[in-house]
Amino acid sequence: MARQAEIRQIIKQQRVQTQEELARILNDRGWNVTQATVSRDISSMQLVKVPLSEGGFAYDLMRDADYETQVKAILQESQTRMQAQGNLIMVKVLPGTGPALKTALEALDLNEIFGVVGDDNGALIIVKAGYHASGLMDKLAQLP
Repeated sequence: MARQAEIRQIIKQQRVQTQEELARILNDRGWNVTQATVSRDISSMQLVKVPLSEGGFAYDLMRDADYETQVKAILQESQTRMQAQGNLIMVKVLPGTGPALKTALEALDLNEIFGVVGDDNGALIIVKAGYHASGLMDKLAQLP
């Protein structure tokens, strides 16, 4: 789709931190889009928010990356909250960061993780039988 090709080009050329910002850039380039349209494109393209060296996050194309660094940066954000119950860990993150956390956790392929369910602002980590959620939380908090 031409609009998604344009989004790829924008993401490669500049830092875009919000859906609204991306919609504005597209509209400035002659596309007639809403935030909802951009949201669907982001989901369809599997764009993720990656940490910036100066803080905050920006959209990027998902590709092989340093997933440990990505998980660590997301977990260290001041608004990130982790809570364990039974064999579950709920991680609440900044809006737009959930898919990046889910993808990065899955890519780490940790023995303790049975699966990860994610949405825009969170990820639910399901811990395998025989492992403890609190132990995995400690392991994630100590990533290099």
